Amino acid sequence: MSEVEEKKLTAPEEVIPQEELDKLPKDTVHCFPASKTQILRRRIITLLVMALDGAAVGYLLAGKTDPGPLLWCVFGAILVVAAVVFIHTFVIAKYRVAMDYKNNEVVLRYMFSKITIPFDSFDGREGAADRATQLLQNSALGANMARTDYLILDNVYEEVCYQTSSKDLASKEDFDLLSKEAKLVSSVYKAKEKYDALKTDEEVTPKISDDESVSLVKDAMKEVKEEAEAETAERVREAEEAAKQAEAEIKEEAEKAAEAAEESVEKAVSEEPEKEEE
Repeated sequence: MSEVEEKKLTAPEEVIPQEELDKLPKDTVHCFPASKTQILRRRIITLLVMALDGAAVGYLLAGKTDPGPLLWCVFGAILVVAAVVFIHTFVIAKYRVAMDYKNNEVVLRYMFSKITIPFDSFDGREGAADRATQLLQNSALGANMARTDYLILDNVYEEVCYQTSSKDLASKEDFDLLSKEAKLVSSVYKAKEKYDALKTDEEVTPKISDDESVSLVKDAMKEVKEEAEAETAERVREAEEAAKQAEAEIKEEAEKAAEAAEESVEKAVSEEPEKEEE
């Protein structure tokens, strides 16, 4: 999970004003089926492939030829893939893209899988043809080609996005309606704007590399060591001053004691002659 996704999970959920939500349909699902031409083409191709595959298997069995397990696996894989594609045409005939206003999500049928994008992560915007198609459309050969419109259906918090076109859906009217609804949902939920804001915060916040982290740790340890040494030196200095003060006090007391003893001796000496005269 990326840092932007983590920020999304930890960020407080923003309440969308009710007047904005009222712009969207309520409790309904709008289905946009795949193009009938696309569906028919896939069915014809898959039926032909399955027929040819079955004919090849029948020919080998009739001739009592054993091509080996590897070739049997190839025939089986071709049959399974063709059958899956054929069955999938009935699924996309119901819908290739759906706007689910009951569960507030976009539903896609893509590569035999069902993909859902919550409205608060969804962004719908105009897409573009690939480079080869653009070159063909701009050439003399493509001058009379019908122009195809493209629509990007994006989950802004994932690295991949999906694109559909007016050729993929049943009609140009379906594509225009899907494009209108997708852009309306995007404008109401503002997922792209919120994602860009989180991305900007991530880019503004300076990232610390491993080397910088190690350097910061070393600097912090050095600072702690210097503070400890300074504190120890201060304690030693205080102890030395206390020792000097104690020494001075002891010396002063000794001097006072010596003076007192000297005075006592002098007094005793001065009192002895007086006693002899008596």
